[in-house]
Amino acid sequence: MKLRDFRVGWRLLAKEPAYSSVVITGLAAGIAVCFLLLGLVRHSLSYERHVPEREHVFQLMERWNLAVLGNEWFITTSLPSRDAALASGQPLLATTVVDRNVDVRAGSQVVSLGVELVDADFEKIFQPKVLAGDLHEAITRPGALALARATALRLFGTVDAVGKTLQGDKQNYIVLAVVADQPAATTMGFDSLAGINSGFLPPGTLKNFESAWGGNLGRVYLKLLPGSDRQAVLEAVRTGLRNSRLVKRDYAEQVAALGGRDLIEYKLTPIADVYLDPDQKGTSDVHADARTIYGLAAVAVLILLLAASNYVNLATVRTLARQREIAVRKVLGASAPAVARQFLAESVLVCLIATGCGLLLAWLMLPVFSDLVQRRFDNMFTPAAIAATVLFGGVLGLAAGAYPTWSALHVRATAALAGRSGSETPRGLWLRRTLTALQFAAAIALTGTTLAVAWQTHYASTLNPGFNPAPLIMFGAHNDMRDPRMRGLRDALVRLPGVEGVAESSNDIFANNNVTTLRRDGGEATDLSLHIVSPEFFSVYGLKAVAGRLFDPALDAPNQPDRVVVNASAARALGFVTPQDAVGKSIADTGGDVKPRQIVGVVADVRNPSGRGSAQSSVFYLRDQVKVFTVRCSGDPATVMREIAQVWPRFFPNETQDPLRMASFIAREFYADDLRLAKLLAASSAIAIAIAAFGIYVLAAYSVQRRTKEIVLRKLYGAGQGAIGKLVAREFATLVAAGALLGLPLAWIATQRYLAPFTERAPVGLWTLAAALALAGLVTLFSTLRHTLAAVRITPVRALRD
Repeated sequence: MKLRDFRVGWRLLAKEPAYSSVVITGLAAGIAVCFLLLGLVRHSLSYERHVPEREHVFQLMERWNLAVLGNEWFITTSLPSRDAALASGQPLLATTVVDRNVDVRAGSQVVSLGVELVDADFEKIFQPKVLAGDLHEAITRPGALALARATALRLFGTVDAVGKTLQGDKQNYIVLAVVADQPAATTMGFDSLAGINSGFLPPGTLKNFESAWGGNLGRVYLKLLPGSDRQAVLEAVRTGLRNSRLVKRDYAEQVAALGGRDLIEYKLTPIADVYLDPDQKGTSDVHADARTIYGLAAVAVLILLLAASNYVNLATVRTLARQREIAVRKVLGASAPAVARQFLAESVLVCLIATGCGLLLAWLMLPVFSDLVQRRFDNMFTPAAIAATVLFGGVLGLAAGAYPTWSALHVRATAALAGRSGSETPRGLWLRRTLTALQFAAAIALTGTTLAVAWQTHYASTLNPGFNPAPLIMFGAHNDMRDPRMRGLRDALVRLPGVEGVAESSNDIFANNNVTTLRRDGGEATDLSLHIVSPEFFSVYGLKAVAGRLFDPALDAPNQPDRVVVNASAARALGFVTPQDAVGKSIADTGGDVKPRQIVGVVADVRNPSGRGSAQSSVFYLRDQVKVFTVRCSGDPATVMREIAQVWPRFFPNETQDPLRMASFIAREFYADDLRLAKLLAASSAIAIAIAAFGIYVLAAYSVQRRTKEIVLRKLYGAGQGAIGKLVAREFATLVAAGALLGLPLAWIATQRYLAPFTERAPVGLWTLAAALALAGLVTLFSTLRHTLAAVRITPVRALRD
């Protein structure tokens, strides 16, 4: 192709602005969507690339062989496993990383910092880039920390923060280093670093977790040096577990029932694979489902293919309309290569312009896309990514222009100049019909799947969890009720107008990360999810007893270890035939360290709001080691939240507080990922439908033009307007039907795969498929209506004269 070919192509595009706008807009939208979705995929596959020699760095993961924990892998593990790995005799580096949130005051502002508590080997393994100060001293000296660059700017307005002081609740912290920010593609994002012995953890808590197997306080990373045997390291960790009190005493019965399996299994996962590890039970910010990521990649490619096929259809119709122009050029001596260069140059020019517009559109939409998928992107528009996209745009232009160029080369000059233009070979016509049918198949499949995902998400969001979340507000604190300030805060909350009741607990009501093992008299050891609560807990949540009584402030003190409440599932798990049988019975800790506790009542189960999994078997203790407040409102929750925000600084002026409505908490924790998926699919479906509408609109225009003489002859032989309308509509109805035959089964398969993990499914049935088909029919009707009416209104005299 020569520069002259591109100049001619530009003049032709400028001469037909309507056609140019349609093809460029369609391609630009497809390229923008493809760029963003593939950018998300690239981001997901690039985790931890900044880690030096990352192929030698592994994260130790564990899985408990206990049904109550779901037999899933966790990224947090027992801290003694680090010491066991170091004692293996293998050449390696090992570090623990404990995530903590610390509230501090810097000047007049109070902020919450995410602190990673690490030991000395962290610096050797991950080698953070130090911008100022001494990192080693910052992570080894008590009361010191290192700030990330963005955190230093946020707190002090400058990177030169070394030597500055942050005021905490009970102690001050000095900044001894500033390090570079972590990239977006990492599972170890942090605001600051500090040593694990720096005082951020109470000494008793740290000592317990560093010596006790089974406590999942943090993460363990190992860097295997040359000559290290990976299996030998794992075996050393397993040996340490088998020799622990956890296995030999606390869980001896469960271990005996495992048939030779370990109580906890361990695996070393390459750090680059942690984010997409299919076995991991992770939160949305440190884990993604690989199938979803690859599915989005397929959707991205599909959208681009639909946009390209739509361009091929449009360009082919335009080529047919230009047959006389092509014939004149051939008669004037234009060779076949010259004609081919001209059409390919036009196609490449269109695709390059569309690529530029698509990149601009993607850049403008990036903040919305980032918010939608809840990810931060810092390497989306790299020079390499932009260059690759532009190069791909050129290749796409060559590929998409191949068929229109072939059509142009096969124009017969004599026939075109004799007035017999506008024809197309049957093979070419069926190719474009096939492309249109495939466009509708993709649109129907995406729409049907989107409706199913959205309906299931809506259904899950309206499930009754066993209580009414509307009047409830929850928020946590860093201290527990043994602190006089916490008790003072509680009394102040109770006196607020619009507050009906206040309760405290160790975690949220749905949490399943704390397990205790209990046994009834003569029964077997049973693993139950442990919740520590205050006496007001059940009344604040509005939970009812199915047998016996629940905790009552008038009858129970905040710290009475001799009585418990179990839920209905726990009563069955403990071996009681009915909830009434459990009331008054005693259950004991399998370790024998605590006196038996009496079951005073059985509470109804709380449902998992996500619709996945069954109700957990739970036991409730009365203790004052609770730090999560739940406030029941009799008035407007928003007003109560503002009142809480005003009361909080009176007791904790150096700590942040962020009350959250229970309904919002449930939405965030249990179906936010499903909602994001539904939104992504909805956007993709809308684009696919728009592309299909463009495609069939063009096909309708060409079909009416091609069949004008046939329509005229039918009218002359007495065909009415209804018959002509049916003639034109039949062709498009056939294309939609062909698309439905392919798209509906794909939508059904995708829907069933999505619904498989749910124990409580929405009544999806076939209505989502019917709705997708109906939408495709409506799109077809409105896209072809103009040209169908034009066919009906054709005047035989004028048509024959033309």
